[in-house]
Amino acid sequence: MFFEKRAMHRYISKIIVLFFVAGLMSCGTGRKGSKVKEQVVPITINIRGNEHELRFVNMDIYRFKLINALEQFQRVDLELVAADENPEVILDLNITSLLIWPKEEQTSRRVFRRNVVVGTNAQGNPIYQTVTATVDITQTRIRSNATFKTKLTFKTPSPSVFERSFYPRYAYQNIEVGNIQGDRRAVDPSIMTAGDIVDPTTDDILLALSREEMTGRLSQELRRKYK
Repeated sequence: MFFEKRAMHRYISKIIVLFFVAGLMSCGTGRKGSKVKEQVVPITINIRGNEHELRFVNMDIYRFKLINALEQFQRVDLELVAADENPEVILDLNITSLLIWPKEEQTSRRVFRRNVVVGTNAQGNPIYQTVTATVDITQTRIRSNATFKTKLTFKTPSPSVFERSFYPRYAYQNIEVGNIQGDRRAVDPSIMTAGDIVDPTTDDILLALSREEMTGRLSQELRRKYK
């Protein structure tokens, strides 16, 4: 009787192990089956423009940054390829004008006052002192505008062409604090900057102009095609 019970226990244990393994296998199969493989879409970007205006632009870096902007919220992975590598999508971008205005700087002097805690009294209440500082604030502004003529050609899954011109405007602005005289604790922390900020390059401004409207509209066309 004892040996019969042991045999029965081993038999039940084997069944439980088999069900457990089968469950793991089914879970693993379900995860693999539910994983959506991202579609890779080869794209070619042809850029034309005024050589004098675009002489400071690194076109290779600009193309990759442009693709990163176009890939936002897409269900496909855009892969930059050459024109002779059979792209599914072709973006012809003609930058007919790029105007970056000279940097504008305006410096003004402001007086800041603030009450700060300097200790406590005998009752444990905070003791406040008014501190003052005089600060030179420099406001920097760089205005720019451009004209983008775009043609987005889809070869597959259904051939189509989207064409539109864009006329973006962008203004880079920055505030720097310098020449602080007095107690620095009085200065509003929201306008304090850590270190020097480098002015944007031509690449940065061109990309900012591209993102004003163009990349969002072209990205919308891509989402319509590859749902």
